[in-house]
Amino acid sequence: MKSFSLYSISIAIATLAYGLFIFSYPPSYFNDDSLFLANGILNFSIIDFSPQFPGYPSVIILGKTLNYFIDNHKYSLFILSAGAGILLPLMLFLYVKAIKNEKVAFFTFLLSISSVYLLNISLSMLSESVGLFFFFLSLYLLEIKKHNLSGVFLAIAFFARPSYFVLYLAGLVYLYFYKKDSIKDVLIPFIFTTILFLIFIYLSNGMLYFYEAKRFIIGHFSIWGTGQHSEISWLSRIFIIENLPFIFLIFFFKTFFLKHKEEYLLLYILFLSYLLWILLAQNPDNIRHLVPLIFIATIFLATLLKNQKILLSLLICFNLAYTLSSKAKLSPIEQIISKIKTTDRIIFSNRSINILKNNLNTTVFDNYYVDSSTYYKEHSKYYEITSKKPTKVMYKTFKGRFLGEDNYYLILPYSNKFLFK
Repeated sequence: MKSFSLYSISIAIATLAYGLFIFSYPPSYFNDDSLFLANGILNFSIIDFSPQFPGYPSVIILGKTLNYFIDNHKYSLFILSAGAGILLPLMLFLYVKAIKNEKVAFFTFLLSISSVYLLNISLSMLSESVGLFFFFLSLYLLEIKKHNLSGVFLAIAFFARPSYFVLYLAGLVYLYFYKKDSIKDVLIPFIFTTILFLIFIYLSNGMLYFYEAKRFIIGHFSIWGTGQHSEISWLSRIFIIENLPFIFLIFFFKTFFLKHKEEYLLLYILFLSYLLWILLAQNPDNIRHLVPLIFIATIFLATLLKNQKILLSLLICFNLAYTLSSKAKLSPIEQIISKIKTTDRIIFSNRSINILKNNLNTTVFDNYYVDSSTYYKEHSKYYEITSKKPTKVMYKTFKGRFLGEDNYYLILPYSNKFLFK
């Protein structure tokens, strides 16, 4: 009882501190996707990219509910996504406590709340934090045999982050083979809640939703979504200094797997299936696709090192050093906007086109369209914004707030080369 009280007090204090830290940041759009998601709170229309397919209807409904009281769609999305991120380590604690024990659960909490990946999903104003929070909530409810509630929250998770569908599919396979007695109690409320979301989608978008679904899915796999034009590989994303703590899992993987096979079998299935999914079908440009793997691996790491308190303390400090290393409070694109708010020059950019159009009273061109961009650059005064570091021109750097938020570079016209000194 004393131990539980100490854990509870520590978790409450850490969660409150992390919440205050996150809400010390102003809401700031990570990219156009976060803008589209916020716009969807006002007007849910997939065909108008408000937001883009698949629409994330559970995020939209929760955001609309918050916005009813707040009347600020941008801040409503921020509260929702940041709140889910803040509470995710607590949910991981409850889940790990249910499947393992309180000690491992507490170390999982500490490793996850200090993670730079948690900072990413807490501040990016996207759907990852909401999807993961409800996913682990559904796993926790499944473990404590609240099967009906688990099915409801699993549907909410699915419609917050449909791109995690492989996790839901793998979980269904696990239920079928290992918990067949509970599958009906989970599936019926899941299907019922899913039908409610589909009705909401149809009433808001009609058949256009399904036409856009076909276009988007084909485009994802054939044009942009699997890293077809990326200069980055998944190996370069996985083997980075921020992931160094997980090297212990590589060294002890076989022993760890065999020792915890029964209690962590579902997590093993989820981890391996999702790893294959991102390697084959996700774009390595977006490091946030790694987030589910990171938090599952965090559970493994806490279990492996549960008796190594000094080492765990060092790893938590290691995490915090990277989490607290950035001084930026706004996303790079919003930092740039604050600098050139009153410009009379036209803007060229390779990222965040819609954010620029919404915030600047000037013409904005997408540098993806090379021929038109080249023409207008030859006949106009302009600024150029890029996420690729320039090599032969004057530029100003605007740094990201967290791992996965790329630095942006504002290429300076020669006449204004001292503008940002």
